[in-house]
Amino acid sequence: MRALIIVSLGFISLFALEPNFGKFDGTAVIIDLNTSVKTIYGTHPDERVNPCSTFKILNSMIALDSGAVKDENETIPWDGVIRQYPLWNRDHTMRSAIAVSTVWFYQELARRIGAERMARMVARTHYGNGDTSRTLTDFWLGGGSLVISPTEEAEFVHALVREKLPFSIRAMRTVKDIITLEKGKDTSFGGKTGSCSGIGWFVGFVESGDNVRTFAFQIQGDGANGAEAKKIALEYFGK
Repeated sequence: MRALIIVSLGFISLFALEPNFGKFDGTAVIIDLNTSVKTIYGTHPDERVNPCSTFKILNSMIALDSGAVKDENETIPWDGVIRQYPLWNRDHTMRSAIAVSTVWFYQELARRIGAERMARMVARTHYGNGDTSRTLTDFWLGGGSLVISPTEEAEFVHALVREKLPFSIRAMRTVKDIITLEKGKDTSFGGKTGSCSGIGWFVGFVESGDNVRTFAFQIQGDGANGAEAKKIALEYFGK
């Protein structure tokens, strides 16, 4: 596979180490923060599908700025309903919930935000098609009304890292912090998985000194999920 490199002033094609998508129909979009060079692998960079749990990144910022929670450490009590993943079945904070992708927690945040404010903020952020109309608690999940492309996901994280989204600096920095998976003296790596309806996502950022890139890896097919997309991205970035 050949890497497609897009720059604002034209088109350059280069050979580069490609992601190993294996059996999956995969796409990856990587944006260099300093040069805005966009590297694309795969054939579906502009195909919109449900964001699945990657929407938790945006949901978190909306919740923080709307006061749905006071901060990333406020606890929301578990409702006692037993769900499929044991780690979900307890009280959570935003920090703990995003780490294990606790769906009920983010559904509760959506209820606290409210349908009108949620629709307004998603549209204002220009996140995918901006359609939150299905229902307030599942429009981002499989079969929901909200869809987004790998290119748009990578651009969204690009704007987050540059602090150019329509949220407070506090909200953006907090959310970047809670999705950070590794942090060293001059390096950091962060991201969020998403899984639904045969789609796997891993979107995030990688920083090494002044070299900063944002990315969106997406896979489709039998067995596709966020964990598999994350493995592919980790291998590509040498993690």
